[in-house]
Amino acid sequence: MPTGSDPARTPELLERARILTDRYWRAGTGRSRALPELTEAIGALTEAYGYFAADDGLRAPVAAQLGTLLATRHLGHHGPDSDRESGVALLTEALANPRLPFTQSVLARIMLGQLHMKVAVGSLRTGGFLPALRPGGGPQVEAARAAAGCFRTVLAGPELSSQVTAATRTMLTMAEGFADAFGGVGVNVAAITRAVASFQQSRRQWHDLGMGSLLTAGTRLARTDPLDRPVLLVEGDDPVTPAEPPGPGPRPAGSALDPRQELREQLRDLPYGGAGALAGKPAVALADELVALATTVLHSGGGTTPADHLALALGLTLRARADAGPGAGDVLADARSSLRAAAAGNLPPESFPLFLRLCHALAEPRVRGAGTVVTAALRAAGADALAVPQPDGMLVLHAATGQVTLGTAHSLPRRTLIVTDRPPAAPGSIVSTLASHAQLLDLTGRKRRAIVEEPVLPAGADGAELRRCYGRGELLDRPTAADVLARLSATVLHLDCPVGPDGVLLLGEGTELTAEMVAAARIRRAGGLVVLPPGAAFPQLADAFLTAGFTGAIGWLDAVGKPAAVYRELHRRLGVERQDPAAAVHALRRRMRDEARGLTHRGVY
Repeated sequence: MPTGSDPARTPELLERARILTDRYWRAGTGRSRALPELTEAIGALTEAYGYFAADDGLRAPVAAQLGTLLATRHLGHHGPDSDRESGVALLTEALANPRLPFTQSVLARIMLGQLHMKVAVGSLRTGGFLPALRPGGGPQVEAARAAAGCFRTVLAGPELSSQVTAATRTMLTMAEGFADAFGGVGVNVAAITRAVASFQQSRRQWHDLGMGSLLTAGTRLARTDPLDRPVLLVEGDDPVTPAEPPGPGPRPAGSALDPRQELREQLRDLPYGGAGALAGKPAVALADELVALATTVLHSGGGTTPADHLALALGLTLRARADAGPGAGDVLADARSSLRAAAAGNLPPESFPLFLRLCHALAEPRVRGAGTVVTAALRAAGADALAVPQPDGMLVLHAATGQVTLGTAHSLPRRTLIVTDRPPAAPGSIVSTLASHAQLLDLTGRKRRAIVEEPVLPAGADGAELRRCYGRGELLDRPTAADVLARLSATVLHLDCPVGPDGVLLLGEGTELTAEMVAAARIRRAGGLVVLPPGAAFPQLADAFLTAGFTGAIGWLDAVGKPAAVYRELHRRLGVERQDPAAAVHALRRRMRDEARGLTHRGVY
């Protein structure tokens, strides 16, 4: 440590460091906006530390405080290795002094244990749990054992607070589990499973304490309560037991979630099914939680799913982005391996957007496995791309190349299917909406029928004109729900009827047609197009017709006046010009901007 030249500045430096440290703890550990206060506090304490002689009784408390702040910057802000090395030296020096105040000695030892654990897991290829393998486990296992020693010493002494005790116990579980897994000759596979389970259990307990990432546990302990902070120059050697702030109560008996269920809920709570986590600044705590949960599931022996591998790929990608150190390349390699393992199976609909986002984030040249099935379906549907909205743009899977790009609605390919309920304004593209990639696979597997084969159209003033567009067709006049259900094999089924406040169709003789009734129906010959009236529940009712066997649906997203002119032009384009339904809707929206506002196509044909 450098030595200053103005010892008279010591009181001023210590007071300045105290104020800055307090500001930092209040702002929150790991928050980038608070880093300047932390760095300035470290600078002030570094100078002040240099003014104390080796035998000065006040040197140890200052060393403990400075070591704690360096550890905080290393753990909470991915500080350089020099922060860790200096922090270890300072904390070791401070703990060697028997007169170090009790509160500082406990927190200093916890922080020292955290720095040792960073050595153990910091360069670990987390997805495969592959540390430097050698007899005895190498330096990583030695670091884990040193960390466990620190935590045991804390637990063996007087209790600072029940919260500190509980947190230290979880960290000891993690350190012992790591040493147990890799402490022998080679890898103890059985112990790996126990270590992963211990990490996941520790993470859950830590979450219950309201802390966050286990890797920054020490710094969070330091700000749990003012009396627990490693304040400067604490006097006295007696244990202090502060009043505990109110926190979450214990879990009710039997309420612990199954790891796979907890993993799914974790992803479900994230924006855009987890894909949104890749749009912003990586969260270390989230990465640790996902890696711990996913690895627990994958090593549990209860069978794995593509979604489990996908969750691990997400956690590893976030981890590599958050800690772009020398080991980041290995972590990204593991993330790509997990992504490819996920692609080898059938991804559930809610996981496909995350799959595409990870393909883009990991710079995969083309999608694999499940992705190639989707590109084949896109080509079969005559579509150029599948798009998925994201918080920072539009993910686009290109049918011809299998490449995933991130663009905007204005840069979509000419014929694009979008997984959304309400399509964005894309004036240069012919757009259809879908519920999911699974709906795409389902619809393209159905035989497409000629649209003029069996049209069923509404009777009324324009009925005869609409029928002439197809050269044939049945005209329905005030049909009942049973009449409609009996005609679901139509190639075009146009329903023009009143709509209830909840979007159900109000049909003849006081009958109603709901989405549940349609979805449960059996169609003799599938592959038709349904045209729904304004006000009908869209896309819910449209999806019910698609589930029943139709391949496309046209409906309205916005309230309109009388759409008779739109319908005449729509059927002319469908029956006379034989345009695809999506192309006909696109042309109508361009030509009849006001009348056709809100008209949309869902499905593939």
